[in-house]
Amino acid sequence: TMQRKGLRILKELVALHTSRYGFEDARGKLFMRLTVLVLDVTIYMSAVWVLVMRLTAGDDTIIANGNIFGLSIGQHRRIWLLLTALTQPAIILIDHGHFQYNTTSLGLALWSFHFMTLDVNPFLRESDNPAARNTSFLGPVIGSIFFSLALNFKQMELYHAPAVFAYLLGRCFRKKRGRSSNENSANNVDQQPSHIIAAVSRFISLGVTVILTFAILWVPFAITIQPPQDLLSFDIKVIYQILRRLFPFKRGLFEGKVANLWCTLSIRPISIRQRIPEDVLPLTA
Repeated sequence: TMQRKGLRILKELVALHTSRYGFEDARGKLFMRLTVLVLDVTIYMSAVWVLVMRLTAGDDTIIANGNIFGLSIGQHRRIWLLLTALTQPAIILIDHGHFQYNTTSLGLALWSFHFMTLDVNPFLRESDNPAARNTSFLGPVIGSIFFSLALNFKQMELYHAPAVFAYLLGRCFRKKRGRSSNENSANNVDQQPSHIIAAVSRFISLGVTVILTFAILWVPFAITIQPPQDLLSFDIKVIYQILRRLFPFKRGLFEGKVANLWCTLSIRPISIRQRIPEDVLPLTA
């Protein structure tokens, strides 16, 4: 009985028409608040911790003056970086203030930045296979998966998408490290074809990874059951409906992306919504 009630609450939270007017059930609030807290700790805070530890690695020198706690430079920086990231005012006032899931997408993006900037295989120790560890492209591939998850979780990650695409494209064409400049110049002509092949294969691996991640996330929405034979069918119109709700241009651009300017231009005497055709709104934004 409790499981059925729980499923009913989840359905009412995302009901197509009734949920838009507000869902105030106490159990629904409890569900949302608990899931926000759990995801905040497991995804966002864990990503912050890993990146802080990575940025402060090797700073073990003890601070000489004014250090009453015996902290090293790395420990001192670690504390301040953690406090800065975890007590960021916008997160506390907006996301934590009314239990939004923004830190989940931000945490997934941070995990993607961590992996895609790795120059080594994160799952191999240096003693296992140094050559394979130092020439691996697995980090950027894993990073592309995490960024695809972040982008699909919330479209605000589109802000980071151009920089992420440019960085990963650069990683595809980056040459192997560890060679001297003389060796590189001597073998430049011989290595040019193999370098191009490696770059293309890396680009293809990223593309396949992103396409598969998007397919796994989106295809279930388009699979429907047709009565009375209960046959499975694929309905592309469902994908279109999701995109319409992700980018609701037909109701005006009153979104956080362009809200300030759009709200100003929508009032009299400008009344931009009455002057610009609906199909031109995305380009105008």
